Amino acid sequence: MLFGDLTRDDFARSLPPVLAHFCHKVNSLDLANLPLGQQELEDGIKMNVMEFTTAAAETKQAELHRKFIDIQVLISGEEAIEYSVTEPNLALYTEYNEQDDYQLTPEVEHKNVVVLRPKMFAIFLPNEPHKPGVSVSGDKVLKKLVVKVPVELL
Repeated sequence: MLFGDLTRDDFARSLPPVLAHFCHKVNSLDLANLPLGQQELEDGIKMNVMEFTTAAAETKQAELHRKFIDIQVLISGEEAIEYSVTEPNLALYTEYNEQDDYQLTPEVEHKNVVVLRPKMFAIFLPNEPHKPGVSVSGDKVLKKLVVKVPVELL
């Protein structure tokens, strides 16, 4: 998991070049005025802009991916994301959905928590469980985008 803030001049300094490229691309957008829904960020690279209400962690599902890296960027609101960098026990997850590249579980083992505020990002690599959309201080509406980067681009 990588974590950063697009308002810093040096946010891309330690990122792999392909992830730095997509973070720079996102940072050049008018984030507040992006329409909701899936859209192309660049040829063959999609992003999904969404708006939803955060909720208590126990009501959310954690996810992990195999083929894609998630770059999650908060546009407005605040959000806690539970995550783990330990090897996931796949027996605790649903069957892998190959078409949409995810597995779900109600709990993140050996979890950590990161809090995103506007223009902050979290990058989750394959097999890194993460539970986004968790309330920080009560349920609040947030707007965020998620860029799906094929792992073979690394």
